[in-house]
Order: sequence, then C-alpha cells, then structure tokens
Amino acid sequence: MSERFTVKFWGVRGSYPAPGKNTVRFGGNTSCVEVRAGKHIIILDAGTGIIPLGQELARAKQLNATILLSHLHHDHTQGFPFFVPAYIPSAQLHIFGPTTAAETLDLNQSPRTFPIGLNDMNATKEIRSLRETDTLTFDSTGVRINASSSDPETATVKIYRSYAHPGGVHVYRIDYRGRSLVYATDTEGYVGGDRKLAAFARGADLLIHDAQYSEEHYRGQIANLPSTQGYGHSTPQMACQLANAAGVRELALFHHDPNYADETVAGLEVRARSVFPNVCAAYEGLVISLTPTPLPVGEGRGVRAERAG
Repeated sequence: MSERFTVKFWGVRGSYPAPGKNTVRFGGNTSCVEVRAGKHIIILDAGTGIIPLGQELARAKQLNATILLSHLHHDHTQGFPFFVPAYIPSAQLHIFGPTTAAETLDLNQSPRTFPIGLNDMNATKEIRSLRETDTLTFDSTGVRINASSSDPETATVKIYRSYAHPGGVHVYRIDYRGRSLVYATDTEGYVGGDRKLAAFARGADLLIHDAQYSEEHYRGQIANLPSTQGYGHSTPQMACQLANAAGVRELALFHHDPNYADETVAGLEVRARSVFPNVCAAYEGLVISLTPTPLPVGEGRGVRAERAG
C-alpha cells in the first residue's frame, strides 16, 4: 500500500458558489476536500468542488471512494448530482453523514428538482448515517464501521458532533500512520473557545477550520451588513485560537464568505498570522502533504501549491 497521506482542496467557499474575476486566486466552488490515505480516497463534503474532482477521478479511472458529509445543508451537497463517478456502473461509493443523509440526497434529486433520481445513478452506492460514537476503519478489506483491524496501514475516522451550527455538524478526524487531520467546517467559536473541539483536535498535524467572516463582519461593524453572530460560522481569529488551544501544527482557513474578493481573503490570512503563524487561507488546488515517510525531491511535508484541473 502507498504511504502517501495528502489533502487537496477542490472547493473552499461557503454558502453558494462565487465564480468571477474577483475569486480567481482562491476559487469560487463550495466545500469539497480530497484526502488520499494510502490507497483510500476520502472526500470531505460534496459542494460544487466535487464536480471537477469527479471529472478528474473519472479520467484516472479511480472509481472507489468514500464521501463524508459534515452536514446536509445545500452548499455541502449541491455538487453530488454532477459527480461523474456516481454515473459509472463500475464505481463503488461509500457515503456517510448525519441522520437522514440518504433521505436528503434522494430529496435533492427528486423529479421536481432534478431530472435524474438518486437511484438512477449507476454506481454501487452505500449510504449510511454515522453517530458520534462511530469509528470508520479503512484497511485492505475496504471501509467498515466500528471494526477492529490489525493492518498497520489502517486509516481511521472519528467523529465529534458539534452543535455550534444550526442543525449540528459532524467534525471528522482522520488518522493515518501517525499523522492526522481534522475537518471542522461550519462551526462557530464559543466565548473562551470550544473546549470539546480543542480536545478532539489535540495534536493534529492539520486543522481545516471554518473562517467565513471577518471580525468586523461578525460583530456587525460594517455599514449595511448585519452581525453574523449565531449564524454558525467562525472568524479567522476564532480558528487561530482553536488551533493554539489544540496544539495543532498547521491551520487552513476554510469556508470563505462568497462575497469576499481574493484581496479580502488574503488580508484575513495576513492578520491571522499574528495569532497563529503556521496558517494559510485554503484555495482551490492547494495540496498539503502529511505523508509520514520521505517523498521524492520537491514533495516534502508541508504546503505545496498546485492548481486543480
């Protein structure tokens, strides 16, 4: 099995897609992150970023994948009806998420809203709900729920159920060969910090954290814009405080507001470095390698930028 452990961002915006000249640098697609843990392909959320990812997987004939849905709001599921592997009969897709995941995906493709139903997609699909107490195991036999494995190449996914977003959201932690990442989108910082999330993310090599709003926007200090407190999203400062509390190595700011031009997101990134130095604002095509063993020259651990597609 390959020891490669990499993270690639295909969609980094929140709420709705934001294509155009003002979002070229960071991208306009909604949430989707591809994780490669050995031979396993794990996709975090199915926003519109999953559309170009699916095209790439189809071209490479890599048709076995697991999709983990953080929650079922539209910006995290809207790309799935256009995910090419779901239409290929030889593809095998494991889809996990909160309660009603199967019902919601089916509703999104009902005859009133979409021309092709979920059951008409030709791939073999397993759609199951996950509880906070569940653990996913990825090994040579595939992916299983609450199963033990003696395979040293096993990857595991654990869940923290956060209620710091309307309706709640699954936060995922992926561990593989002594390295780890935590995906915490659509969460709002508490006063004093989210101690449960900090404990869940403790010591992670990479934390991907919601950072949708600037401090001024969040507090309602921008003319003609309401306060967004209570919307279920964080500021870069909240994300940095969580990263410090959890003792993570790297932080990627995620779920950028669709109204923010590239210059605004870049400015938020600069300001965030005063709170947590090893931080970047995620952009489409960014690759972060967490691979625990040496790679060829030019592919060492850390941030390596590519453009998707």
